[in-house]
Amino acid sequence: MPLPSVGEIKNYLRVDGSEDDTFLDSLIEAAKEDLTSSGITNQETARYTIAIKLLVANYYEERRPEVIGTSVAKNSYSLGRIIAQLKAEELPLDSELEETP
Repeated sequence: MPLPSVGEIKNYLRVDGSEDDTFLDSLIEAAKEDLTSSGITNQETARYTIAIKLLVANYYEERRPEVIGTSVAKNSYSLGRIIAQLKAEELPLDSELEETP
């Protein structure tokens, strides 16, 4: 199955208009990178497509801080996950570690 299109994502999110098309396209790419960084290699399954849609929905909904009363919730899931994966990509692989005598 190919990656969902911006149109499919807009339908899934129930978003009208074209003002967010470029942003949604970048979220699709970020979701793809997120899954790749998580070790997902098989992009030909329905579950992969659903995972892309769920990640994009989460990114889209968390694009602004959520105000709850007088406190502001952080973009905990999306941003935290991205930061953790970017940090993990910076760690050396076992094969890159030098053995010390």
